[in-house]
Amino acid sequence: MPFDQNSAKKAGKKSKRGPARKEGPSIKEKMELLYEKVLDDLLVNQDKLTKTERVKLFVTLSNYIFPKTKSVRDKFTLDKLKEDKDDWHAIDPTK
Repeated sequence: MPFDQNSAKKAGKKSKRGPARKEGPSIKEKMELLYEKVLDDLLVNQDKLTKTERVKLFVTLSNYIFPKTKSVRDKFTLDKLKEDKDDWHAIDPTK
């Protein structure tokens, strides 16, 4: 028996899996709604926070808003590190 549109319908009706379920909101979507609600509440009630709580909140949120900076070494520092490494090898050539 060839597999065509009609045979597919029949096979689908015999299936034990049941009808397709519509999925509700994902965990990510629920978390986004929760975050929005919490942030809105913080904005409205920020006067009720202590100074310490405000600073902690500011620092915590800053980690998510501003990009992290990478440490940068200038040419002088790199040259100095290379010299120190060469000096160390002169003292102990096994390293």
